Amino acid sequence: LRQAWLDDILPDFPELKEDPNVPMAPGDDLDATVRRFLSAETKEKSPDLYASTARRLRSYLEYRRDYRCADFHRKGMARRLMMHASNPGASVYFGDMGLRDRKGEPVLVGRIALSSDDKAPGFKDADRIIPATHLRAAMFVIDRALRDMRTGGSFILDLSPYPESEMKTKGHTRYWDADGVQDRYAAVKERRAPEDGVGPHLPHHGALAEGLPTLKEALRMASTHFPETLTRVWFYKPTFLFRSVLRIICLWLPAETTQKFVVVQAGDEARHFLGPDGCDPATVPVELGGQGPSLCGDEFLARAVARYDETALLEAAA
Repeated sequence: LRQAWLDDILPDFPELKEDPNVPMAPGDDLDATVRRFLSAETKEKSPDLYASTARRLRSYLEYRRDYRCADFHRKGMARRLMMHASNPGASVYFGDMGLRDRKGEPVLVGRIALSSDDKAPGFKDADRIIPATHLRAAMFVIDRALRDMRTGGSFILDLSPYPESEMKTKGHTRYWDADGVQDRYAAVKERRAPEDGVGPHLPHHGALAEGLPTLKEALRMASTHFPETLTRVWFYKPTFLFRSVLRIICLWLPAETTQKFVVVQAGDEARHFLGPDGCDPATVPVELGGQGPSLCGDEFLARAVARYDETALLEAAA
């Protein structure tokens, strides 16, 4: 499979030569890439492991070419994708703020109420998720996490209510409005992507409905193109409603994936993401039970944007 990648698959994609997540030569990155897809096909009990893994590796490169994933690694792209002045409706509520587990692997952090609570002070139509722009921004976050992984990454999703006291200090202004506000929510009702968002988008993303259909598509993309990269998802302080949604989500995914989902109640942090297999409590935000820097409402995502652009490997496009 390594040789097939180098001799038969990769030469068909010359436009990917600068993509940081496409191994161009033998080495650890290529071994890890092939191993991930081979493991996924093995677990799916493929009758012809070589052929199905080779097809999947080719499909991975087709996705990276068509979705222009190399752009995710350009300086300035984080801001373009996560700010609504340039990518309306992205509404990214999770990202890499620099948190790492005890093995040095990335741990993404999210606060779902930032984009889901339409009763929160200051919430407006411009804050609602638009499927096409949200999916591109979400895949950006995953793609950048992949670049930093050695064996896999994790995710702490805070399901607490909207952090009103923290957001009040900034007048309930969302971080994604720092460059200006654009309301393109009408695009959702018209089943299209906003014309002034950051593309490209996959052809069917403009017609997606918001909510569960968009979530299902995000999970499909992640499991198809980033197999065997998830270590753990900790769902922190889940509501009864979210537990119901989680049951639906689990129907879409193989049992091997859902076994990595862990529900964490307040007071149980030390048994899970603050435990031996999680993170050093000194680095975890206080809102998540640690002693680290505060999330400050959604300020942790503004910090993530700056971090992404500081660590981008490619120069901005002309």
